[in-house]
Amino acid sequence: MGESFDELVRTEADLTHYPRIGTAISKAIEEIVQTGTLRQVEALRAQTSPERAALGAYPRLDAKRILRIFKKLNISTIEELKEALANGEIAQTMGQRAAQYVRQGLNESGEILLYEADRVAAAVETFLPDRCRVTRAEAAGDYRRRVEVVSELSFVVETNDCAAVRRRMEEYGGGSAPIRINLRQAMAENRGNVLVAATGSLKHLRQLKKRGCALEGHPDESGVYRACGLSFIEPELREGRNEIELAARGALPMLVSEADIRGELHAHSAASDGRNSIGEMAAAARKKGYQYIGITDHSQSLKIARGLSEHDLWEQIREIDQWNERLDGIRVLKSAEVDILADGTLDYPDELLKELDYTVCSIHSRFGLGKAEQTERILRAMDNRYFTILGHATGRLLLKRAGYELDMKKIVRHARDRGCFFEINSSPDRLDLSAEHARMAADAGIRIAINTDAHSLRDFDLVRYGVGQARRAGLAREMVLNAMSWDELGPLLAGRRK
Repeated sequence: MGESFDELVRTEADLTHYPRIGTAISKAIEEIVQTGTLRQVEALRAQTSPERAALGAYPRLDAKRILRIFKKLNISTIEELKEALANGEIAQTMGQRAAQYVRQGLNESGEILLYEADRVAAAVETFLPDRCRVTRAEAAGDYRRRVEVVSELSFVVETNDCAAVRRRMEEYGGGSAPIRINLRQAMAENRGNVLVAATGSLKHLRQLKKRGCALEGHPDESGVYRACGLSFIEPELREGRNEIELAARGALPMLVSEADIRGELHAHSAASDGRNSIGEMAAAARKKGYQYIGITDHSQSLKIARGLSEHDLWEQIREIDQWNERLDGIRVLKSAEVDILADGTLDYPDELLKELDYTVCSIHSRFGLGKAEQTERILRAMDNRYFTILGHATGRLLLKRAGYELDMKKIVRHARDRGCFFEINSSPDRLDLSAEHARMAADAGIRIAINTDAHSLRDFDLVRYGVGQARRAGLAREMVLNAMSWDELGPLLAGRRK
């Protein structure tokens, strides 16, 4: 909000003037501020067992799932759960995925997803100039590098009294912020040096130091890198890989930007688990300036997402033909998010798949297969000529679910040989491919689609997260599949299917 609830309550402000705060929520907030607790919560705690209540301190753990583990292992406390995780009992009894789930759920580091950090950062960046008399404030650290999961928000602030700003920030947020907030003071004359030091990874900064770069006395970051004999390095690249070597040779890529994206290749309609019609999705894509949108509703095996039967997909193909006759300024592509079945076959017969412009092929089941089996499953799927794009390759859900194990090097080689592509899924809890895997695919010459996996109109805006991931991987526009115009992309997709 950019405001302190504590201060608002104590100054008797009317909280209902703020969006989505009604009388009931306003009264609850006032009670929490004034008493430190909420009677409704205390009543619920009194009605449940101490074991279940203790799980409330770990909101990433699903109570029902953990209580099943308690019963299976004959334990009853969080301390015993931690011990069972440490000694391998959970992995041995419940499997590696269960152990990874518990490990992530017990994580007390205060990590949050990038899109959650966006909201916190926006509020802090509003508060600092408005309420702390800061001349200038800019986010830095992992957040500025667009790392998927953020454990700390760093801000570089121009101020003559950093101690006063810190006191004001403590009054604003105190210990209630979801992650730690770190302030670094800068003056106008050395702001560039402080930004470089506050943004780069430790490895990046060590490499700068090894080159003899003195991080002092520059008002902007370009001057810092220029003084080191380097071209400017975009924040997303400052991870200490090979960016300094490339900058020294003037060989850094011109990174893809959101403005380069020409279309959407992974979007769902109300025919499966989306919220909007094909026409509404197409209109929203056109409004973003896109040339094309692919409708990729789920295939028949994914019952939970109302996957389309063969008959339904045939009907949708005919419906898309009708939309293309009526719509101006946007092309609707025929596609599907086709399940890769356990044996590596695709979830529709070839005679239906060949009617589509392309496919996004994904795994939604049997995550527990071993690394060799899971890898072979994808390799067999890629052997089908109608396999186009591998969707959310590892199936991970950040801070919730570890992805299945894959031999990604083998998959990348096979994709290159078969002419297949990958996607970066822009959903903030996926961002799958990882930057490492995207870089690996691009190094092999494989183009990558930056897709939103949109299930509603507003999901198109998630593309910024996929673009950030692509920039971290060092992708130039030329390596992004949907940065191509339809005149370029159409023949490329058709060529794979011959």
